[in-house]
Amino acid sequence: MTGSLEHEKNAALVHWIYSRDEWKHFVRWKKMRKGILHYLLHRLWPGTYAKNTDIVITQKQVSIDGIDQSFHDGDHELRLVNIRDAGKMNILEITYENITSKPTDLQDIYVLVPKGKLREAIELQEYLLYRYQLVTK
Repeated sequence: MTGSLEHEKNAALVHWIYSRDEWKHFVRWKKMRKGILHYLLHRLWPGTYAKNTDIVITQKQVSIDGIDQSFHDGDHELRLVNIRDAGKMNILEITYENITSKPTDLQDIYVLVPKGKLREAIELQEYLLYRYQLVTK
């Protein structure tokens, strides 16, 4: 693959940076989704948020503070991209299938849509759905 094609594949579709409070609220929401025990443990030991969190989404993966999670590569296939209204915030849900496991299983990546970035999230959703032919025109 040529360098420019490789760069295009890894180019950021969106790059979002969150305030500490915005990210803390999102982490609390994720813990609550896991169950009341996870949420209570998080409330007792919330951790520290020393810097702003940074997310980059490409055609193939989500990178949260430099930690990559693939949703479409040789082992994973994108299945759905949805935007959920979670009260005071919007959540981008990226559902993918781990095709190497037997039986195959669906997994989700949850990404907080920053305030003022809903239109950008909708455009990203539409792009990914059409890119992987999950929706017809």
